[in-house]
Amino acid sequence: MNGEQKRAWVGLIAGTACVVGYVALVPFVGYHHARVAFAFFALFAITPFIGRKEPADERDRSIARRATLIGGMASYLAFVLGCMGTWFIAYDWLGKEQVSVHLMADITGLGAIALISVRSAAILVLYGRHVEADNA
Repeated sequence: MNGEQKRAWVGLIAGTACVVGYVALVPFVGYHHARVAFAFFALFAITPFIGRKEPADERDRSIARRATLIGGMASYLAFVLGCMGTWFIAYDWLGKEQVSVHLMADITGLGAIALISVRSAAILVLYGRHVEADNA
């Protein structure tokens, strides 16, 4: 397992901890205060120190590029679904004309978590596909 895969596991664990923590806290403290679960995302701050001495070859750079593109598209999708989902629930379903400004911070956090988590998952999947192709 190279450094990029180790960093991907840390990113996936941090993103999963954020989502699980947020969902677990919302019923007890509400969505405004449940954002404290995003602190689990700080685990991702250690990733620059993992495997940094290993040189990256062309295959590693190609996988990282593809995974970043996939993560970026997932982040954009999370922003669109977060904003349009908020509009649908607040305006169409509940009949409200306004939403709390604090909800926008949650949507931004959702986008960041989607970027890192999906990028990390894509790295692990793409490396797994390359290993299977090398062994065939």
